[in-house]
Amino acid sequence: MITLGRRSFAGPFLLPLWSAPKVAGVCAILVPGWKLLTFRALHFEPVESFSVEAVKGHSRYAEWLSIAGTEWNLYVATHEMSFSTATERAAAERELAREYKPEFNSPLPAAEPDLRTLLLARAMRTHLQE
Repeated sequence: MITLGRRSFAGPFLLPLWSAPKVAGVCAILVPGWKLLTFRALHFEPVESFSVEAVKGHSRYAEWLSIAGTEWNLYVATHEMSFSTATERAAAERELAREYKPEFNSPLPAAEPDLRTLLLARAMRTHLQE
């Protein structure tokens, strides 16, 4: 269990081992933070039903991998909102995005990731290899 904002999320779970619940809610894509047992939110997504295929098929998945270095560094946390409407899930996503300001919640850029993102990814991979 992890708390993001004022909401409790199940997880974080390693993406390759995640067994997605078949309910609606908000999905958080996370990578390990600089300190032990901390995580950094990359993206929040309101979903009708959680699935690994939806995460891997997301337009920003390649960028998430560039930050994580490998899919074994990508984590998923879920906030289940059974019987919620799309509007309620979108409101929860906006609230989380406002608080965390994740890099990948903004619209997809026209080009590749910016230099800051690439340098941060390299620094994180180097730090993890030490």
